[in-house]
Amino acid sequence: MKNKKKVILSVLSTLIISTSAASAAAANQLYSDVAQDNWAVAAVTKLTNDGIVTGYGDGTFRGDRAITRYEMAQMIASARTHSEKASEADKALIQRLSNEFSDELNSLGIRMQNVEKKTDNVKVSGIFANKAMKGITGGNTWWEKELFLNVDGDVGDGWKLHGGLDWKWGTNTKGWNGEESFSDLYGTSNKEVNAMIYQLYAQGPVGKGLTTTVGLFTPSLQEGVVGNARTKGVELDYNIGKNTLRAYTGKVYEKNGDLSSPWSDGFIRNGNRYDFYNDGSTRDDTTLRVNGFSAEHVFTPKTAAGIGYYRLKSPNAYDSRLGIVALNARQKLDDNLDLVGFYSHGNQGHQDNAYDIKFVYNGSPWGSNKWGSSIGYRYLGADALILSSVVTGSEKPGSKGMEASVWYHFTKNIQMQNYFFFGKAIDADYAGSHPNHTAFFSNFIFAF
Repeated sequence: MKNKKKVILSVLSTLIISTSAASAAAANQLYSDVAQDNWAVAAVTKLTNDGIVTGYGDGTFRGDRAITRYEMAQMIASARTHSEKASEADKALIQRLSNEFSDELNSLGIRMQNVEKKTDNVKVSGIFANKAMKGITGGNTWWEKELFLNVDGDVGDGWKLHGGLDWKWGTNTKGWNGEESFSDLYGTSNKEVNAMIYQLYAQGPVGKGLTTTVGLFTPSLQEGVVGNARTKGVELDYNIGKNTLRAYTGKVYEKNGDLSSPWSDGFIRNGNRYDFYNDGSTRDDTTLRVNGFSAEHVFTPKTAAGIGYYRLKSPNAYDSRLGIVALNARQKLDDNLDLVGFYSHGNQGHQDNAYDIKFVYNGSPWGSNKWGSSIGYRYLGADALILSSVVTGSEKPGSKGMEASVWYHFTKNIQMQNYFFFGKAIDADYAGSHPNHTAFFSNFIFAF
């Protein structure tokens, strides 16, 4: 398109690119429009809402007009330069966009490994967080300090290595400034939470539109609404037009207290059984094997939805495998307002239903907006989830009620997150004996 000889370059916060040597054939491709119903447009829109892509000079994405492949490539480059603050789902989006538009990136002369040669191949980022949390079980407030480091290395040809290291100190007896080392129970073993390897994986393209992740990772299926448990295994993501297919398999690697709570009848699986080894039990196979598949479709730049199926093999909790069918959807209602939700159903005949629907204002707390909030209703049946991304540190499955959140950026890298839950346990007997029906989770974060 001849009338598009100039493009706005402000979406690249750290890159300056030149296209003077581009051939006429490449230019025709670069300046051709990307269809508004293409999955990539919705993907970049989501990254923009989450603050990973900074938009044009006026801070907008301009979704009301066609976008060229040239502009799309620039936005992908922008997203890659801000990927250290992206969520796991957004990182997966960035990788898939890079694979889909690899030819355009190459034609622009911004093959990412060439650009990154100008900087270190290894990048370190992280957060330091001060947390306070209290669940509907009552008791003292749990105070926690956490240092989390991300280490990312570029190994070329679109492949990267990622490591996440975690340090924690916490107490419920010494107040907000108390520090005590502690350990978490994984299977039958206590694991120190200081210098714990939280994630460790390799990720890269294995074909056009096909990305693989191998190692210890958090699955990216359906934004983690059902299968957010860290897994030692492999995940494959494949883009076909406006569709994204994802599949993963492996062994669950999470602390027992996030999978079920033997000390609380409010959150136990299958009515009265646990998800791990229990003293005095004859069931000593603690390996939790999981696999899942999802198909996600972008209907318009404002509407996306997905369907998935998950299976969990837990010898202690279920005689047969737990099977879960899940639906999730996201609808943009206005420039700053989204409606998001999911529904899942298990096959065990106990707490087989789970759902969460909420309004989200100003996107993710990890974006560039000054503040934001959300409000919604949730019903989290213990046998309709493996581990859900919608659960904060204050509450577990086995509960139902309203949740509201608000977050605020004091500076670009200093923020406060607050989540408030008003509800009760799904189990009527447990709810009747525990009159405390509120929970909260506060998080004061320094990012670097």
